[in-house]
Amino acid sequence: MTKNRIILYIIFAVFHLGAFIFTLLITDLNFLMKIFKHIALFKFITFFGIMLLATDFIWAWIVSRDSLKEKAALTHELNTLKAKLFDLQEVAKASEAAAKSAPKN
Repeated sequence: MTKNRIILYIIFAVFHLGAFIFTLLITDLNFLMKIFKHIALFKFITFFGIMLLATDFIWAWIVSRDSLKEKAALTHELNTLKAKLFDLQEVAKASEAAAKSAPKN
């Protein structure tokens, strides 16, 4: 995992820890009435959480796509090397057969 991805997960964890602590603070209706005037701030905070989730989803999709491309390239390279090895073996067999069929002096 890259350093940037770890930082994203740390921010995501702090966000969820803050949300958990906030829910622990809600003990009665009076506290909710006091924070009612800050409801617009909660909208932005929850939007930030959704953006973190979307960022992680897009990042995972990009990493998956890049991994598939790399796997396809490595598979192609492996097949190319196998073909070259097969060609070398065929040349060696042909030269061995030619050496056996040649008359000895």
